[in-house]
Amino acid sequence: MARRLPLAGAAVAGAVVGHGLAYALAVPEPGRRLAVLAGSGHAYWSAAIAAAIVLGLVSLGATLARHFRAGLRAGGRPAAEPLGRLVARLALLQVTIYLVQELIERAAAGVPLGGPVDGRLLFTGIAVQLLVAGVLALGLAWAGRVAEVAGRALRRRRLHRPDLRPARLRPIGWVRPAILLAAGLGGRAPPAPAA
Repeated sequence: MARRLPLAGAAVAGAVVGHGLAYALAVPEPGRRLAVLAGSGHAYWSAAIAAAIVLGLVSLGATLARHFRAGLRAGGRPAAEPLGRLVARLALLQVTIYLVQELIERAAAGVPLGGPVDGRLLFTGIAVQLLVAGVLALGLAWAGRVAEVAGRALRRRRLHRPDLRPARLRPIGWVRPAILLAAGLGGRAPPAPAA
């Protein structure tokens, strides 16, 4: 579960980025694009962007933390999953999110699926989601590797750090032995009483 939540957050962020890029590519004229967005149920779009930013940052932070901890563990296996698998998982999640978004947007706006813009938009959107998933997977894998290397470097530094604590307390040049004796830290016993 701890590994799936960051991936889901990254997929939501990637789906929102891909969604915006798909509309920009499918309808390049800004005026016409605004009309298409207004008529196709995108009133929530500013909230979607805010959620994507938060979830993307949480996903990045969780990825960095998991990989850093893996680097700190001695003899532990790396936290990274194979890049191809990460791309495939992100792509599947993002395309699914994108298609569900489009379906819900059309249903909310009362606009039927179909038409030249919608057909081109869906195919463009799927292609863009696949591309964004690849770029996002590369970015997460790179950030994870950097965090893991940092963890390993810190582990090695802790292992090779000399122990600066003295083995036993010894008088230091400026500390008088009488002070140590008075504190009970000396090695001699008190003088025997005179008979």
